[in-house]
Amino acid sequence: MKKIILFVFLSAVYFSCTKETDCDSIRSNDFDQIAISAEIINADIHSRTGYTGSSAVWANNDSLGLFCQQSKAAAVNLRFLLSGVGSTPVWTPATPIYWADASTFHKFLGYVPYASGNNDPTAVKLPALTPQNGTINPAKDFLISNNQYATGVQRSGSAVPLNFTHALALIQFDITIGNSITASTVLNNLVLAAGPTDKLINTDGTSTINLSSGAISPSASATTNTITVTPASAPTLSGTAVTLYVLILPGTYTAPTLQLNLTEPVTGAIAVPAKPLATTTFAANTRYTYSVNVTRTALTISTPTITDWTPVSGGNINPGI
Repeated sequence: MKKIILFVFLSAVYFSCTKETDCDSIRSNDFDQIAISAEIINADIHSRTGYTGSSAVWANNDSLGLFCQQSKAAAVNLRFLLSGVGSTPVWTPATPIYWADASTFHKFLGYVPYASGNNDPTAVKLPALTPQNGTINPAKDFLISNNQYATGVQRSGSAVPLNFTHALALIQFDITIGNSITASTVLNNLVLAAGPTDKLINTDGTSTINLSSGAISPSASATTNTITVTPASAPTLSGTAVTLYVLILPGTYTAPTLQLNLTEPVTGAIAVPAKPLATTTFAANTRYTYSVNVTRTALTISTPTITDWTPVSGGNINPGI
């Protein structure tokens, strides 16, 4: 009797597939749904919306945008939401997507943070880089993944591993004061300026990036060539370094300069003359660390230490960056 009931049940499932697409849907749900995993290459902790220094970490409710033209229904800026950080991280798509078949090589492109309206993977909008306060804002720290794009991957029983790298360059200023500056002097802001014809040091939110190559197209309207960094609480300077971070678009600049605006407790504002940096070309996924010593009349700026954003042993850098 049990065999008869089982036969009737399976027959009902079979004959309920009145269209081939219905049967495809059943098979897809069982075997073919695409799952992803995501890592940040060259980060000490693999998460993102929290930072320890310059180390990025994923956090619950982070979301990424995914492109895959080869999937059964093409993924175009499909949003994946992260949950389960601290136990079992899971990236859940807004709409499930499926492998087209077992033999097609599927090519994946991803970016973070997700934004609606990014329907062209060759022209994804970058966030505006102003204002900045000297810490790394995850809404501005733009990450891309193209490690599964050049060759692509075939269907398997495993999640597609997406490796994200930083699309921007990071500048770190470690600032101390000399004996000529009064104790309890605070730093109001710093101004990073490029040459008068440079457009890439800032963006108004309409510059774009090609996810497969990492190439950036600056907006014609992004004409400003300065970034002012104003800490949320003005730090007190001393012989112990105060660290401030600045995100910029990668590129080559004409004589970039740094200016610090200070306030002494008695004499008031000090505008120390601007000083050129020793670097003109800044690469993506790279951190440039400068030691800056301030006197009343001058800045002394070291040659930078240049490293991967957060150096760790091992790991593959995305080939397009």
